[in-house]
Amino acid sequence: MTKGKLILGALVASLVALPQVARAKDGHARLPGLDGKRPGLTMKVLRYTGGTNGKMVVEVRNPSLQTVAFDPTGLYFVPEGDPDKAPQRLGAAGPFEVSEGGVWKSQEKLRVPPGKTAKVQLQVFCIDSHRSSPTASHQFNMAAERLPKNLRREISAGASDALRKSGNRMPAAKSAIQSHIWKTRDQRWIKLEGERRQEKNATPPDQRRYRPGIRRMIRPSSMDQRQSID
Repeated sequence: MTKGKLILGALVASLVALPQVARAKDGHARLPGLDGKRPGLTMKVLRYTGGTNGKMVVEVRNPSLQTVAFDPTGLYFVPEGDPDKAPQRLGAAGPFEVSEGGVWKSQEKLRVPPGKTAKVQLQVFCIDSHRSSPTASHQFNMAAERLPKNLRREISAGASDALRKSGNRMPAAKSAIQSHIWKTRDQRWIKLEGERRQEKNATPPDQRRYRPGIRRMIRPSSMDQRQSID
């Protein structure tokens, strides 16, 4: 067997091993299970607003015959294209917003009636601190699985704590939540969908510092990689 065929075979095998999301023609995909339970909802990614911690606008549909609760815990989004050149992946954390009569209203829970569709804005945060920040021009897909249980629990707990300390004001809590997510990811790196061939772990938490007044992440070893926190 030639070297070229060996490389091709390995590439095909790696692609087959990746989790796949089956999408309908309209772009909807079934939500991944949570703690062994399938929610029975589908979701379509509409757009990302851009930045280190922006909002992912999605469409949630209930094709079943009964009302189903929507829970975004552990959902994350993978940028399209070559992972080695792609920006950070994004994970949902904190309350979300639901469009009601053209007005966005913050909610912690959402129940979708049978056959109905809800337009939702998920608050998302970057989960790869060593990559560049995504922009509104980047296209994302929902990952086939949710974040591993331990990781999503730590992220949810940290986000809830930061929100409580900020008086449940998301704009004031963003910096603390983003810092917590990066720190949690870096402490015990877990491979996720969209991983690079040689994913470089982020700067260790004890070597990263923040200036609250500027709200900018500073890396002592690489000043040209500064990223603003929106």
